[in-house]
Amino acid sequence: MSRTGDSSVTSNVQPVRTNTHSAAMSFLLEVRETFRDQRDKFETFLKIVKEWSKGMRDRPNYATLVARVKQLFNGHNNLIIGFNTFLLPEYQIPLEDADDSEEECSVISTARDY
Repeated sequence: MSRTGDSSVTSNVQPVRTNTHSAAMSFLLEVRETFRDQRDKFETFLKIVKEWSKGMRDRPNYATLVARVKQLFNGHNNLIIGFNTFLLPEYQIPLEDADDSEEECSVISTARDY
């Protein structure tokens, strides 16, 4: 295989990783802003994310971490929608009010695509 072939494969993979990292950082900033007056909630979310990164392959632990985030983000559908983008489909958190969620999802999707 030529080096040119190897290079094109690598260049095709890198932007996806960068976009995911960028989306994660944007979401983290959104959580921080939402809980700017509740520092303990933001710090709790950071602890959950650290635990998550250590044991992502452990499915029972995955479900527990999702449940903790669901409780933490209760009443903040925008954060739940954003967090769901990082979850496996079977673990996505359902929203409390389905009518509002469609509108919020549309707004957030548009903002993230911008």
